[in-house]
Formats: sequence, structure tokens, C-alpha cells
Amino acid sequence: MRILAYRTQVNDSKVLLSESTGEYKHSNDLIDLFSFLMEPQGNDDWQPQHDRCIRVSWELDATVAPLLKLLGDKRCAKLHDTHKCYYAPFNCFYVPSKLFSVTHIPTHDKVNLYDLAQYFPELDEPEDLLEVQMLGEKLIYELKKMGLEPTKLTSPVAIYEECIMQYLDLPSVFDMPKEAAEFAYRCSGKLWIEAHQIGYFS
Repeated sequence: MRILAYRTQVNDSKVLLSESTGEYKHSNDLIDLFSFLMEPQGNDDWQPQHDRCIRVSWELDATVAPLLKLLGDKRCAKLHDTHKCYYAPFNCFYVPSKLFSVTHIPTHDKVNLYDLAQYFPELDEPEDLLEVQMLGEKLIYELKKMGLEPTKLTSPVAIYEECIMQYLDLPSVFDMPKEAAEFAYRCSGKLWIEAHQIGYFS
């Protein structure tokens, strides 16, 4: 899967969104910037609603900050409270330091932008955006050597869940027999701050 890296900066009161291919969009129109981010890449036989590459930025929060400013205070507050907001014709989803996702509602096209610095805590941000892309490619290469081929880079845990956990038949709390749950409850500590009945002390 192809890796693309992105970086933003504010230039002449507009946002400069740069891509590691050398392409860029210089605008203060959020629809233009989102549309540039969603331009098709890679294999044409992929379903439209699937991204055609893995998109990364070195530090996600710093990269999306100029874009969030264009969303306005009200949408940013909603994004903070619920991790999602609507900016016609797009839905935005944001988990700080992990994932920024944009979905074009009419076509269901979707792109995810991931934080790469979390995988290289010992490194400073490369000056060249192409180096960021190469670090993303290195990450994918090293994961593949371990038998892991993720389609998302939200976090190391998310990679493990996608590539390993979902294929394991592990019991969950719903598989616990009712009697075992009752015995486990009886063995649990009873703290004075636990309240299982409404009332008061006289």
C-alpha cells in the first residue's frame, strides 16, 4: 500500500497543505483543502469508499491545527466533545495525536491521516516531507517482517487488534456463565464508597 505524507503551514493568511509527492494546495477554503486531501491515489480498482493509500503526518495535531481553525469555534467545540463534526459536504472525525478522518458524504469517499511520530519517539521531525514518507514506508516494512500488514496506523494497539486480535477466538465477559459472575461478585471487595441502593445513613 502506498504511503503519502502531509504537512501544513500558514502562509499569507492561507493554509499551505503540502504532499510528499510535491503537490500542494494553498487556500483558506476548507472544501478545497479537504478535496485535495481526498484526491484518488493508487489502484483504480479499489472501491471508492476505501482510501487508496495510508496517509501520515509527522505530528498530527500540529498538521491539522490550521484546518481546525477554518472549521470555526462552534464546530471545534463539537469535535472536542464528540470527536466528530459536520462541515458540508464532509464529516470530520478527530482523535488527538492519533487520527484525523474526513468523509465525503455524497460519495462515501474517506481518508484517514495518522500520526507518525508516535512510532519514532527518539526522532525529531524531518525537515524534508519526503523523509516523513520514507519513515512511514520503513514502519510498514518492519511491520510486514513481523507478519503484520495493517491498513491503518491509528496506534500500535490498533495495529495489533487489526492484524492479530480479530483472528483470535478469545472469550469475553459475555461468555462467562452467570454463576461464575455471581461468585466473582461475591469475591470482590466491598468499599465503603460503593452504593448499590439509594438511601442514607441516620
